[in-house]
This record gives sequence, C-alpha cells and structure tokens, in this order.
Amino acid sequence: MSEKVRLASIGLGWWGGVLADAVAKSGEGEVVTCFARTAETRQAFAETHGFAASDSLESILSDDSIDGVIIATSHQSHLSLIQAAAAAGKHVFIEKPLTLTPADGRAAIEAARAGGVLLQTGHQRRRMTANRMIKTMIEAGELGDIETIETHQSVPNGHKMPDEAWRWNPDQSPLGGMTSLGIHKIDTMQYFAGPIKAVSAYTRAGRTKPIDETTVLALEFESGALGTLVTSFFTPMMSKSAVYGTAGAAYMEGDGRMLFKQGIADPARQEVELEPNDPVTDQMAAFARAIRGEIDVETDGEVGLAAVTVMAAAVESAATGRSVLVADHRV
Repeated sequence: MSEKVRLASIGLGWWGGVLADAVAKSGEGEVVTCFARTAETRQAFAETHGFAASDSLESILSDDSIDGVIIATSHQSHLSLIQAAAAAGKHVFIEKPLTLTPADGRAAIEAARAGGVLLQTGHQRRRMTANRMIKTMIEAGELGDIETIETHQSVPNGHKMPDEAWRWNPDQSPLGGMTSLGIHKIDTMQYFAGPIKAVSAYTRAGRTKPIDETTVLALEFESGALGTLVTSFFTPMMSKSAVYGTAGAAYMEGDGRMLFKQGIADPARQEVELEPNDPVTDQMAAFARAIRGEIDVETDGEVGLAAVTVMAAAVESAATGRSVLVADHRV
C-alpha cells in the first residue's frame, strides 16, 4: 500500500466534491479516479479535481491499486454500493446516513465484516473542536449530571434544490431534512449523552414540496436526560447545541465557530477560546489513517447504525403520533 491511500469517489455531486477536496487537503490520501452513471458528470468532476474518470464501477472495484471508495450517492443506493465495494476488498467511507433502515444498516456492517474491510460513516460534526471540548467537559464532570440537550440543524437548501433532485423523494428523505441534516445532531447527542431511549416526532408537512418542511424530535436518553432536535430545509442556516447539567452548561453556536460555558452559580455564560477546525478534512484524514492501520475507525458502522435506528423510531412516531422506543427498531 502506498504512503498516501488511493481512493475513488463514487457519487459526484456538490458534497462528493467537498469530500474529494478534503482528502487532498488532509495530505493522508489521494482520490485517483471517480465514477458516476453520466459520462459528462464524471468527466467534469475529474477535470475539476485533477484526476481520471472511470467508465464503470466495475473498473474501480477490480483495480488492485485502489485502497478504498468514498460513497456520496443517493440514500437508497448506499447498501448495494457498500456490499459491492466490500466484496471487492475496498475500504468504504459512506456519507451519512449509513442506510435508510436498521436492517439495511446491519447488512452493510455484515458485508464489511465479511469482506475484511473498514466501514466509516460520515458523521463529521462530532469532530468539531467545540463538540470535542464539550465532550471533554462532560467526561471531566464539569457539567455535572446531564439534564437536557437542545439542538438545531437547518439550512435553506429547499429554496434552491432543482425539481429533479432526489432529495425531494419522501422515500429518500423521510422526515424531510432530518435524514440529511438532523441525523448529524442525533449522532452528536448520543456522542455526548449516550444512547437515546425513546423518540416523539412532530412534523410540518410540505405545503409546496413533497417532503416535510420542518421536523422536531423530543428525546429521552437511557441515562434519563431529555433532549430536543429541530431541523428544516426551509429556514436560515442554523447549527447549534446546548448541553445543560447539574453543575453547568455548554453552548456550541455558529456551526462550531463559537463555544460558551456557564457554571451553575454564574449569572451569565462566558465565551471559551477555541481554534475551529475543519471536521470534514479531519474525518477524511482519519479514514486514510485507519486504512493504514494507524488508528481505529471512530464513526464506524455501528455508530452509523445507532443514528439510523433512532431515525427509524422517529419515522414511526411521526406516522403513529406516539412515543416510540428505539429498542423496538434495533437489529
């Protein structure tokens, strides 16, 4: 294996480009080829990023010089692509969500295990410096016993996505932006406070679009802590988290650019100095290093599956109007 791991990009939309650029920026790997079903798409992507385009998926999977693949395709395609890559002995980075159902998530994990390859899920937001610092505060007992977590993850992409975008398909975007956006917070909240026990979901149905406009989750953690999560594709950019404990609170704001802390006796919160990082580049560096055997995969298939399982409970809750136990969807 070369010093820099050799990777192929599959799924060449905007985010696929972000991931390819992050690999180059990391210095730990290099994307050497790419594939999409449309020849014009893959050729344009290859020219933009400075590598070759492959004329078939099979040519990538049969190339012994390629160590792994980066998959950033439509949600419904994740399982079949993971299975194909794993069977070919290629390590897999899969953009979240791992899959759309827990059963498919378990099948993806089993495929990777059978193929003897690594499976990393793209939950990069836990890697933000602010979130790492909050995790350190929690583990050090600085916040005391966690009582509540409040989160919000929204972007106004619904106002500019083309009509033919696959994200408008409710089967690919259950609960609207929750599948693409809110699932980041599901992962981060479980990173902070452990497994989520039960979910109550509330949605505002799309008025001019086929997917839900806004989704709100009320969450109960196995620890007893409570939480809320708001997400939308139709409101201004917002990414924030607040963790409240019996000894203090911590607030991440500005999509990881700001962090505040407040002790239990403090009348107001104070800003904490931090050096914001690039969590996307960080996760791609980690993928390359894991392939070389230097570190373990942090957001592995089981981590991705845990978030998908909460999503499945949320989908049932929205459909039935009742609180749903996450354990009922574990596989």
